[in-house]
Amino acid sequence: YKHLQAKLEEEQRAHWVTEEMAVLTAPETYDLAPEDAWKRLKLRIKKPIEFAILKNLAQWRESQAREKNVPRNRIIKDDAIYESAQSQPVDTSGLGRLRTLHKGFERSASGQAILDCVARAKALERDDLPKVPRPPQSREGTSAAVDLLKVLLKLTAEQYAVASKIIASASHLEEIAIKGEDADVPALKGWRKELFGDKALKLLNGESGLRFENRKIGVVEL
Repeated sequence: YKHLQAKLEEEQRAHWVTEEMAVLTAPETYDLAPEDAWKRLKLRIKKPIEFAILKNLAQWRESQAREKNVPRNRIIKDDAIYESAQSQPVDTSGLGRLRTLHKGFERSASGQAILDCVARAKALERDDLPKVPRPPQSREGTSAAVDLLKVLLKLTAEQYAVASKIIASASHLEEIAIKGEDADVPALKGWRKELFGDKALKLLNGESGLRFENRKIGVVEL
């Protein structure tokens, strides 16, 4: 610990650790509102009715997990939420046919709660159903922009001896390529922005470029 601390301070990276730890010590990291619990799930659904059921089930599971002080998957697993949203069971026999729930679950209080979640969603008028969030549409040239950002990321990672995936993921690069400075990604915040984000925006805005010289790729200001 003392060795790493001294090295971080010597390289002026101690504030990196402070920023990373801030996430772990922030109450909002753990105090997720039940109505927002669906945001932790991958949206393997396509229809508004499926999304409505998924939201209801995620909220119910979060509330149950808090009340009983157990992990979410102890209530029901993510796969059970997805299957319930897609199958939309209306009775115990339909619930019993779901492969992601163990035998007899349909006769439990939790089984009835799932049916209630489905029923509430199916009772909504079509215009009241929530819209399924869609990923931002890629603009023309997005693929080429992402390729440039990948090269810049590799150069930055090598320069600062930091693993590239810690600075930015592939999906974050795509979001930056589409939304620019409006992208809500870690790479455009804090120490990552100092290392990479500002350079990435300059590259996208045509204020800098990549040059191949002396068998190496480098960044050049324009």
